[in-house]
Amino acid sequence: MNNFHKFHFVASQIDEAQSVMDSLQSKYGQWDREEADVIIALGGDGFMLRTLHRYLPERIPVYGMKLGKVGILINRFREEDLHA
Repeated sequence: MNNFHKFHFVASQIDEAQSVMDSLQSKYGQWDREEADVIIALGGDGFMLRTLHRYLPERIPVYGMKLGKVGILINRFREEDLHA
């Protein structure tokens, strides 16, 4: 079992990603980055790479979900059972 229960969501500027982030925040909550177990990045590969670069010094795991056009580096979007 993992210890990822406190999510901090970030999303690219595309409308779909912003809408999905609002939905996920309503469902799972939005923790401050300093208290989060994991950062959930919503977008494409470019956004995932920018997110990794930005948060690497904080040593918080980043889990990316594909909402952009390119998604080789990130996971398929899944709204249900995000804790798993």
